[in-house]
Amino acid sequence: MPLEQHPNPAEHDLLAVIEAWAGSGSLSAPNVVLAQGRFFSPAPWPRRAPRRGLTGRCHPNALRIAQLTGTGYVEGFAFLAAGETAMPHAWCSGPDGLVLDPTWPDHAATAYLGIPMAIAFVEVFQQRTLTKTAFVGVLDAKVQVARDALRIFTGGIPEHGLLDVGRPLPERALVGHPFGLVPRA
Repeated sequence: MPLEQHPNPAEHDLLAVIEAWAGSGSLSAPNVVLAQGRFFSPAPWPRRAPRRGLTGRCHPNALRIAQLTGTGYVEGFAFLAAGETAMPHAWCSGPDGLVLDPTWPDHAATAYLGIPMAIAFVEVFQQRTLTKTAFVGVLDAKVQVARDALRIFTGGIPEHGLLDVGRPLPERALVGHPFGLVPRA
């Protein structure tokens, strides 16, 4: 895992957007990401990596690449270079904390903030929520309400489902979580 660093300007901007979204106090993906998320560093797509997937299908793309490469599945938010907009997104990362983005072209995003998950956890989640054929992510609000009884939004990703990759968030992002999640060190 890379040494702890202060957020770069793009990460700072992404964090500010996520904190604003989480400020409503409602049970939501931004709150879980602030409690358990990590920063990841953008990187070019490796030459020998499997082919990228279709745009608009980041969650199944990321899970497929994680399964093929043995990297972790990461779900959270990315800050797009064009328009400086934050978007929900999924990607992969290995122990180095570098992004392996199977959906967007290189340099499309300038910052990534998400929760690194073990492939086995995501596969069990798919079975439990019956979302394997139409996977839209672990943090999807509709899945959490209709199929998972808000388990992730109220208790976070269980410890056995987390991976220790990426860079921790600065302390200011960890204050006042509305549902008692304990940030990982």
